[in-house]
Amino acid sequence: MTKRKLPPATDWRARNVDDWNTLTFTEYLKDKHRECFGIEYAPMRSWQMEQGLIGRLIGTKSKAGTHSKAVVKAFIDEAFESYKPTPQYPGTNFGFIYAYRRNILQRLEAEHKRKANAEVWAKESSDELDEDLANWL
Repeated sequence: MTKRKLPPATDWRARNVDDWNTLTFTEYLKDKHRECFGIEYAPMRSWQMEQGLIGRLIGTKSKAGTHSKAVVKAFIDEAFESYKPTPQYPGTNFGFIYAYRRNILQRLEAEHKRKANAEVWAKESSDELDEDLANWL
């Protein structure tokens, strides 16, 4: 089995979200911020701190994450879309949304788990129905 070659980590558009890493998320944050607010992205404290937060959520090579990458991306998207810029704070960053808008992340995580549980339940119900039907026939 050969390992497929991924596009560079900085090219988030060319990668599947499941293949993103902390660098990919960082590049996504920069581009999304420019798109939403028209200004350059400024990390909270430092890039290292923000990448550490992202790494804890999505996992690293040596440590499992706490959330799926799709949920973290949806969190960023929704937090950026709902942020109301002010003259004093014309943009936002991951450190801020993680610290003060985590309720969005919690809601998205709950929705994701509900969907996953519903799919499992539907599959189990379907399997039982198939088995019952096969026994009846």
